[in-house]
Amino acid sequence: MSAWRQRLKWLVYAALAANFLVYLYQDVEYAPYVLDADSSIREVLVAYATSIDLVAWFTLILLFEVETTVRAGRPWEGAAKWAVKGVRVLCYATVLHTTFANVMALEEFRHPAPLPPAADVCAYAGEWTLLRNRDYLEIDAGNCRTLGRGHEFFALSDDKVLTDREGLAEGTLLAWTDIAESVAWLLIVVLTEVAVRRLRISRGLRPRPAHLLRAKMLLYAAILAISLFWGSKGQILYLWDELVWILGFLVIDWNLRDWQRFRRAFSVSPTAA
Repeated sequence: MSAWRQRLKWLVYAALAANFLVYLYQDVEYAPYVLDADSSIREVLVAYATSIDLVAWFTLILLFEVETTVRAGRPWEGAAKWAVKGVRVLCYATVLHTTFANVMALEEFRHPAPLPPAADVCAYAGEWTLLRNRDYLEIDAGNCRTLGRGHEFFALSDDKVLTDREGLAEGTLLAWTDIAESVAWLLIVVLTEVAVRRLRISRGLRPRPAHLLRAKMLLYAAILAISLFWGSKGQILYLWDELVWILGFLVIDWNLRDWQRFRRAFSVSPTAA
């Protein structure tokens, strides 16, 4: 790998690490709106789902980095083999849990609890929080007349979080995009696992199937389209996050290509032997 690509790789990984810290801060900031003293472990996990999810993804991409560079073509052995398998299973369970959390969030938007009709959101000032475009806004006497539209409001959880009809439609659409994005990333990581194992078995001498590469490119395009939609709604952090993670997995694709080229260049044919 050329020097500039090596520097770019570690710049991307540094950006992913910084990205995690930003999301952790955001989760800590938003947690009080959805958690209280009686919250269950499941509710805590849902509240910190993004940070937990990023730890799992970062661990997976580091495993791919090691398996396509330092240990390229060499299987894990002994205790390390079982340790890596255990870490992988835990990471995939975490990623699947996040997808499940996204489905649960969609259900909240699809089946909200209607609140008694009110002239405006001021009727809920002091105790309730308004959710719009992923942002939680504490409702008080000073801002209540500028929040919410119409006379219909809906409770989204047992923690006094509400939204109006427009926010309900917006939240439902965002929840669907969250699920689509989660599924797309799951498919990308599965295709990456297949590519790594396929090249290991063939010792890097068999080309990667073109249909697998095309499938990954289509998935990257779908994720990019979703992230651009989020960006159009002012969710710049989410747009940035997706761009950095796409670059992260493109780095793994570079590693796979370089590994294959190296193996082909230094392979010895039976006749030459």
